[in-house]
Amino acid sequence: MNNCPLCRECAPQTIYEVRCMPVFQNKVYDTEEDAKKAVTGDVVLVQCQYCGFVLNGEFNDELMRYDENYQNEQTHSHYFQSYLREIIELLKSKGLLSGKIIEIGSGKGFFIDRLLQNGVDAIGFDPAYEGDNPRIIKDYFGDSYQAINADLVILRHTLEHIKKPLDFLHTIAKSNSYKGKIFIEVPCFDWIRGKNAFWDIYYEHCNYFTTQTLRSMFTASHAGKLFRDQYLYLIADFRDMKPYVTRDGKPVILTDSLFAQGFDRYRQFVAMNKYLMVWGAGAKGATFVNLVDSDRVFIRGLIDINPKKQNRYIPKTAHKIYGTEVLRSEKVQTILVMNENYLNEITNTVSNPDITLYALGLL
Repeated sequence: MNNCPLCRECAPQTIYEVRCMPVFQNKVYDTEEDAKKAVTGDVVLVQCQYCGFVLNGEFNDELMRYDENYQNEQTHSHYFQSYLREIIELLKSKGLLSGKIIEIGSGKGFFIDRLLQNGVDAIGFDPAYEGDNPRIIKDYFGDSYQAINADLVILRHTLEHIKKPLDFLHTIAKSNSYKGKIFIEVPCFDWIRGKNAFWDIYYEHCNYFTTQTLRSMFTASHAGKLFRDQYLYLIADFRDMKPYVTRDGKPVILTDSLFAQGFDRYRQFVAMNKYLMVWGAGAKGATFVNLVDSDRVFIRGLIDINPKKQNRYIPKTAHKIYGTEVLRSEKVQTILVMNENYLNEITNTVSNPDITLYALGLL
């Protein structure tokens, strides 16, 4: 890391470090051999001692090459679908869905579909979009689309992937003539730190925002939390964006012992529980398994309800991903649920009194 991408100061301090982690936790592979060859990178979290911003100082965006093996679809879950409805209701309550809407980073297009079903005049942008919805443009949003003049730009789970987030926001603002509002949603670093959730730190996310650092990019904004505090959101006017972040109060300075307790605790847990499987083969699951069972000794495999992941392998460790049928064909005594928000939904799916379920963040 050179200068902080928010405040432009040069005051980095390393607070967390893991080497040779998969660059793409959400990629899955057809064979063990391919999985073991997955591209890796180093995660070295540094914190700016001036403004408090946390980022991966070793992030290399040239390694980020998305392809058909990248599977991060979560909408097979009823709980996640209800969460998306919650976001739409939030935007409605703030009077933000009555005009022209742009979503940047539309992914598989599910959220745009939901907006359109609610009668919203929405257009999505994503160069990696693989579907056929004519309302999603397979391109980056830029100056050539300035004529759209959006009333609201939606940026859900995109900003944490951008090496220079404030510059990126200014690029969007310029392409929208610095008019309208923006809705930003990102993972909440305060929640991650409070839970000792080292499984929520991965290469794809080069930035980690707190409410303070997210709001610091605007002179005025409204911020809150979603998804049972795991996510932050911010609503602001483009005209209120700062050219760079100035120090506003003293930031919370972290130490290099971050997550140390979590590592020891969960390594002991997986070693003590026989016939253990992990539920959730997304970024959390792939990260957790790579860090606590790198030699594939204790965890038998992962379970995921996304059919595009089943019978494939997670990167580097090559643990196999199964569908729920594994619960009938294999001996499973313990399931470790990667995201506590899905515990009730998964418990209802398992419905086997001989299997004990634990939620990772609640242990």
